[in-house]
Amino acid sequence: MRINESTTLAGDKVVLKPYRRSHVPQYHEWMRDPAVREATASEELSLEQEYEMQASWRIDDDKLTFIIHRRDPSVDPHSPTFLAAHDNSSMIGDVNIFLSSETPPSSDAEDEEPAAAVPSSLSTSPSTIIKPPPAADTRRAEVEIMLAPLPARRQGFALSTLRLFLLYASRTLNLPPSAFFARIGTANTGSIALFEKLGFKKGKVVEVFQELEMNWGGKEGEGFGWEGKEEYVPLDDPAEELQQPEAQS
Repeated sequence: MRINESTTLAGDKVVLKPYRRSHVPQYHEWMRDPAVREATASEELSLEQEYEMQASWRIDDDKLTFIIHRRDPSVDPHSPTFLAAHDNSSMIGDVNIFLSSETPPSSDAEDEEPAAAVPSSLSTSPSTIIKPPPAADTRRAEVEIMLAPLPARRQGFALSTLRLFLLYASRTLNLPPSAFFARIGTANTGSIALFEKLGFKKGKVVEVFQELEMNWGGKEGEGFGWEGKEEYVPLDDPAEELQQPEAQS
C-alpha cells in the first residue's frame, strides 16, 4: 500500500518500517523455515518470487505491511542516525492488514423498497435528482503478525507492535476498532492470548480449517484502550527508489 511507503513508526520497544526491496533477502530466509510457513499458512517462494511479491504489495490498495525491527533504546527517534541504526540486522518480523468489503445480504426483489419517485413537476436537472443515501462502510481489516526469530518471541514485541499498528491503521485508513479481526489456528494458544490482551474476543470457529476468528470486543464508537498511553512517533522515511530520478526516454 502506497499510503505508508515513506513512513516509519517508532515505538518504545519496536520500530515499524515499510516493507522494501532491501528487506526481501532476510524475509525470504525466514520463509524457508517450514515452521514459519506453517504458522503463517504460506507457500515457499523463490527469492525472485519474493521480490515480485514485495513489489506487488507495495502498490496494492488492500494490503498494509510493516517490517518489525527491535528498537535500540539508546538512539532518539529524532536523531539523524535513528533510521540507519535500525537496519536489517534488527528485523524480527512483519505485521499486515488485508482489507476486504463485506456486502450486506441482498433481500428478495419483492422485499426491496421501490426507489423514490421524482414528481413530474420537478426539474430533472442534477441539482434536483433524488439520490440514494451513501452506502455504509463495510470494510473489514484482517490483522496478521509474525515474529520469526525464536529469541524475539514472548518479550512483548508482538503486543507493542499491534498496539502501534492498529492505531496507525485505524487513523490512516479511517477504520473503527470494530473493523479489525484476526483468524488464528485453534491450537495457537499464544496468539489467542495475545489478541485477548488487546481486547479481542473469541468468535466463530471454522472447523474445516481449525481456525478461530477473533473480533474487537469493545463497544461501538469506543477507541482502542491504549490510545494516548502507548503511541508511535511517525518519521519521514522516503524509500531510496522513490528518490531516484526517472529514466529519460
